[in-house]
Amino acid sequence: MHLPRPSAVIGHTPAPSMVEYEQAQSILSALIKTLPVPEVEYIPVSQADGRILARDLYALSPRPEADISAMDGYAFCCADIPDTSVHTTAIPLRDYVVAGDQPEPHQKGTAATILTGARLPAGANCVIARERVQISNGMLQLTPSDIAVGKNIRLTGEEFSAGALLYAARQKLDWRHIALLVSQNVKQVAVYKPCRVGVVASGAEFAPNAPDCRAEINTPILQAMLQSRGVHVLSRVVGSDSQQELLEAITELAAHSDILITTGGISVGQTDNVLPVMERLGASCVFRRVKIRPGKPFTLMLLGQKPVFCLPGNPGATAICAQFFVLPFLRLFMGFKPELSASALIGGRSNFAFTPAPDATCFVPVTYAQSGKEGVFSLVPSQGASDILCFSRADGILRIPAGHNLQVGDWCYANPFHPV
Repeated sequence: MHLPRPSAVIGHTPAPSMVEYEQAQSILSALIKTLPVPEVEYIPVSQADGRILARDLYALSPRPEADISAMDGYAFCCADIPDTSVHTTAIPLRDYVVAGDQPEPHQKGTAATILTGARLPAGANCVIARERVQISNGMLQLTPSDIAVGKNIRLTGEEFSAGALLYAARQKLDWRHIALLVSQNVKQVAVYKPCRVGVVASGAEFAPNAPDCRAEINTPILQAMLQSRGVHVLSRVVGSDSQQELLEAITELAAHSDILITTGGISVGQTDNVLPVMERLGASCVFRRVKIRPGKPFTLMLLGQKPVFCLPGNPGATAICAQFFVLPFLRLFMGFKPELSASALIGGRSNFAFTPAPDATCFVPVTYAQSGKEGVFSLVPSQGASDILCFSRADGILRIPAGHNLQVGDWCYANPFHPV
């Protein structure tokens, strides 16, 4: 069965001029400041891994909460040992203290067996490790050289005091932070709600009954990228070149999303329907195309206040635009701490030469390896914007500014797919 061909698209509103890579990034940075702050919700601490803290978090109690023993041993008061000139001295053992006990005050002239983490009896000021002493007939044999006030004791509040700022808002939480929250008996924590992103792809080739049916891979690519960063993703694939069906899918996703992403259909072909559909919905165009390779058709629109990232259909170009534009934007939108761009990069020397187009920022897949004290980037062969095999063989993407001829041995930076 042959699917009907759509009529030619006519009567477009003229789009803004193409922008440079740096212009596009500046526009996105400015746009972030105009968007509503993400909503806040309270969740159990046990569910907080990977979430973004929405409120400053202060210590409810000092840590340690009391003077505690740093090891298994014996607690006593140094003042009870009047003569430190003799070779050894002996004092009787009286009490046994474990973690969780509220011990009786120290009894002058005696020692208490104490376990790691146990609260120190009031009046005791030294702990001798078990292996440093001998016990004979209930008497603790001490070597005076081991005796020192504060020895092997963790003092109240030495880690932090009550009221101290533990974490500032916009901190991403993981097991390290959860451990401290639990130690403070925090049961619930204020975090930003996950960002909701709607992803829609369209094309007659994605219909199951298409004469030349193709697998739609851009939405799985984007879904995997986004979900790994804590984003809630809704996706639709429109298996036709119908503007009406695309319009209905975008309208549905827009009602349940904070941000929209379209993939494909943003060039100038007869079946490229994204731009006319967005215009029918009343969206405004922020910029139309970017001087990059691959990914030139990338367009940014606003549907009301809702950002719409219109990505190219070639998988390689989609991945590049997502890595360099969408994900950094979402990171800030979701409340992550702003970071210097260099902090997320890896540096090294290029072992290849590359001459980019004079008017376009270029992105090339590279591998990274350590050579002596420096890292080295090697070019991963790519067949172009539709290539996806190259990404599975690469460690990251090297951005080469327009007109900048990369030479062998040049120091450069790449965006890693994963921390190196």
